[in-house]
Amino acid sequence: MNVVLGDKSRFGAEVGEPGPLCRVDLWAAGRWLTCDDNMAYVPQFRRDVLDAVAWLRSGEGFPLPFAGPHRPPR
Repeated sequence: MNVVLGDKSRFGAEVGEPGPLCRVDLWAAGRWLTCDDNMAYVPQFRRDVLDAVAWLRSGEGFPLPFAGPHRPPR
C-alpha cells in the first residue's frame, strides 16, 4: 500500500510498503525529485529529513521554493 503525504504539485512524498528499506518518491512543484534513486533506509532517511528541515528553518539554507506560513524571518 502506497501512502501520499502532502501535495505533489507543491511538496509531497509517496512512500511504499513499510520496512527498514522502502521506496520513497519525493515531489516538489510537480517535479519528481527521486527519479535516480528512490530506495531509502528509513531510520537514516528520517534523521536526514529532520536535519534538512531544521537547517532550512534556521534561515541558513536556500530560500523556500514557495511562499508559505512557515517561511523563516529574514
